[in-house]
Amino acid sequence: MRLSSERSDPVLIAELRESVACIEEYLAGHSAESFRSDMRTRDAVCMRLIVIGEAANRLTDDGKARLPHLNWGGMAGLRHMLAHDYGAASPSLLWSIATVSVPQLTDALSRLPED
Repeated sequence: MRLSSERSDPVLIAELRESVACIEEYLAGHSAESFRSDMRTRDAVCMRLIVIGEAANRLTDDGKARLPHLNWGGMAGLRHMLAHDYGAASPSLLWSIATVSVPQLTDALSRLPED
């Protein structure tokens, strides 16, 4: 178990890749309606969105510059909202983020070479 908060950009990029893959796996077979009624899946997706936001916040400027079109601040802001005001995240907002924004992040990450 690693407790160090000092992680390199390649490690953070790997965490991003792992998290988007997990979200895609968690959503397999779900519709917006089934997602809304499945608290366990919503919680799992939220946890991975928190991981994404934390990694986005910790990436160096050089790391973020590799994908400058991404909304790094938005990812970090979402992490803050989910961690500190989870109840404010409606299922429809989470569904939209998980099915629109996460695939966009997946696509962007797929264009980066593996470190």
